[in-house]
Amino acid sequence: MKIPELQFDLHEGTLGGRFTTLEGLLQQAYEQLWGRIYNPDSDSITPEEKERFGTFLERMKGSIEGRMAFTLILDDPLAASYIQNLYAPDPDPNMTIEEYDRTPQQDEDLGITGLQANRAN
Repeated sequence: MKIPELQFDLHEGTLGGRFTTLEGLLQQAYEQLWGRIYNPDSDSITPEEKERFGTFLERMKGSIEGRMAFTLILDDPLAASYIQNLYAPDPDPNMTIEEYDRTPQQDEDLGITGLQANRAN
């Protein structure tokens, strides 16, 4: 999951499997960052880092609360994610769906390299 406007990348598996809304997913990411990564009372980060990370979290909170427009890029090589189209059966004007073939590296990362060749035999 990526949000370019926030320069935010969430790598697969970071939050585990979820059945939630987009708001819920972002809220969980926010809480993980606030509670585990960012602590404004910590002496282990510089004041500049605290300010930069605090600004980032404020912008993220703004996106969660709908005060900031953003682009969500959900790259799911297993096609295991679902975002409900509220306009169905018409296309959602705010959503673009791009299907693609996984790369050999993605197959390797997912532990499925060679499985398709074995099925063909």
